[in-house]
Amino acid sequence: MPLSNIEAGEPVRSAITTALVVVSVIFPVLSAVAIFLRFLARRSARHPIRADDVWIIVAWIFTFTLSVLVWVFTDRSGIDYYKIDPNQGTIYSLELIFISSCLIQFPLSTVKISILLFYRRIFVSRPFRIAVWIAIGVVTIWGLLFFFLVLTQVDPIEDSWKGGRLRYDSTALGLAQVGTSIALDVVVLCFPLPVISRLHMASKRKVAVSLIFWLGAFCCVAAVVRLVFLDQSVRAVVESENNVYLQSKQYIFLILEPNCSIIAACLPCYGPLFAGGRAPESLVRSVRSILSLRSLGSKGSPNGSRNGSNNSNPERGAPRTDSQIELRIQQWPGKVQQDVHCIGGKLSEDVEAAPQEQGNGISVTNGVTVERE
Repeated sequence: MPLSNIEAGEPVRSAITTALVVVSVIFPVLSAVAIFLRFLARRSARHPIRADDVWIIVAWIFTFTLSVLVWVFTDRSGIDYYKIDPNQGTIYSLELIFISSCLIQFPLSTVKISILLFYRRIFVSRPFRIAVWIAIGVVTIWGLLFFFLVLTQVDPIEDSWKGGRLRYDSTALGLAQVGTSIALDVVVLCFPLPVISRLHMASKRKVAVSLIFWLGAFCCVAAVVRLVFLDQSVRAVVESENNVYLQSKQYIFLILEPNCSIIAACLPCYGPLFAGGRAPESLVRSVRSILSLRSLGSKGSPNGSRNGSNNSNPERGAPRTDSQIELRIQQWPGKVQQDVHCIGGKLSEDVEAAPQEQGNGISVTNGVTVERE
């Protein structure tokens, strides 16, 4: 597949356009700001840095590398039109596209891993955590598989941007690469939904919590648009390298997709930055605490109280409901006042209650959430 000769003397359009350069500058800055706000929210909530936070930084570093490549090749060949010999400029454009098509797997994979680790931190059930590790393994294999497939699509590899024998259909490979990325994005977004659907909360609250995790759905739009432009441009370039400039549109979305994914992954973490806002892990932990207290109320003693005492006994023979629970306060070290969240069938505002001196406990007739500090 030798490169075609391009007549000199007339300006030849480049794959690197002004729009591409602008996107390569603006969106890494936006995704960096998103990460900064994520860490600011964690600091505001006094939460430590976790593995998902580290992986989102790794994803940004890989994404920023794609922008650096654009700037390097812009200096070599020019913007919009080649400032050098068109044949050499075409080689540079093909080299840029080849390297970026290989490297794109790393930011897309690491941001998906970050989101999965975020889920693992929030939902602590053992089956869900096992499923998360399986999903991380699938994403890792997917990333490495397509990296090596793109790397080895031309024989020999060093001729990948100079023309060479294709080992397999590059059009089908490109579509499979982007298509499977979209499919994995949808799977990752849907991952927490089965767990949320089983939480004991009102349906409206379930929808609200689900939408928090689906704030990142817009990143799929960038991937779908990239898929459309990729289908058009790759087929044209296969026909003639003179059409390499058509890769510009799909390259713009190649930059957009990982940056949008990073922004999307950070959005659910911003709750503590707003007045009355709570992080998703705090919301789910509240529901989880309610379930734990209900379990203790049913197992602690025959009448549902702990330590065999009961300060609010139901009438003899009356059925015991989940809202009839007695909470006995223990001596928690380093805590003068216990935090009790009174819930009326749904998540509510936090209120504080001091332990009663008499009876050494607190009796409640509704769901409660206790958070130890």
